[in-house]
Amino acid sequence: MKKNWNCNSSSGQSKASFFGALLLCFPLLSAQGLTTEQILQEFVQSYRSDPMAMDATFGIKVDQDWWYVVVERKEESYLTGQEKQYTFHNYGPNKVELFPDTPPEPTWYFRISDFNTLKKIADKEWTASTAAAKSTPSDEVAMDIEDMSGFRSDQETTAIAYLIMEHFWKKDQVEVTRFSRQSSLPSHGASIVSLYTMKDKRIAWFSLGTEEVANNDRGLERSQIPNLFIITKGKGKAYIGEEEINLEPGMSVFVGPYVKHVFYNPFAEPMEGILVLFGDNIDYALGQSYLSFLENEYHFYLQNERKVRNEKELKDGE
Repeated sequence: MKKNWNCNSSSGQSKASFFGALLLCFPLLSAQGLTTEQILQEFVQSYRSDPMAMDATFGIKVDQDWWYVVVERKEESYLTGQEKQYTFHNYGPNKVELFPDTPPEPTWYFRISDFNTLKKIADKEWTASTAAAKSTPSDEVAMDIEDMSGFRSDQETTAIAYLIMEHFWKKDQVEVTRFSRQSSLPSHGASIVSLYTMKDKRIAWFSLGTEEVANNDRGLERSQIPNLFIITKGKGKAYIGEEEINLEPGMSVFVGPYVKHVFYNPFAEPMEGILVLFGDNIDYALGQSYLSFLENEYHFYLQNERKVRNEKELKDGE
């Protein structure tokens, strides 16, 4: 876990650097004095106008205290274009309510380890998906998505939970994620900040300091899903399969399923970049390959297109 920014000023500090320190420390101060309920209500209020809101009932457990949220998304379609040939949608205001109790029926929930973790997310020191990032499924993290007793999440539920985690826990209309080593958490041997998480793709910023190695532990050097590494700063080395390559800014490395990949930084400057993971490893634990899944997914696109076209033709014929 990373240390907070040092907000203390020395007696010889200039006014400019003092106010610069204040700006750095402002996120740490913004939620001071607020209760758990007040912080959660801020997230609820912003989600009412979120165009990515999803219908759901989910729990929130902060330390030992329970809450639950009920969301009803509102969307309204309208025709546009010179010939009214396109369908656009207006979203919101959504109906989002917070209740200070255990969910009335078993469901999934966000487990937040303590008030300090909630505050870090509210203050934008961590994103929710950064706080939930794991190297292995058994890792203990500051925030997690779990099932209540009597409820078992399926892939659809998990996909909805990921999307809600990405948008519910951000309060601004324009969702900006700032990334740096100070706002990162460790995962797979690197410092990472999760930028965006969905079921079929996860995007993160990563940094490897001097002599740091990513994916060097047994079980982490291979993945059931493809990875795309984009190098933006610094230099390093990578072992891809049986080949060693040099890494530098302005290049990307695509790693296919089950291909060994270890990244190493022997240089003084941190190596930084963007990582895109195409999917969720747990989806393929029962034996289906990623490529077989893609074939099924692409077939769904055809089925869905036919379904939507048929519905539109029926509507137009009324």
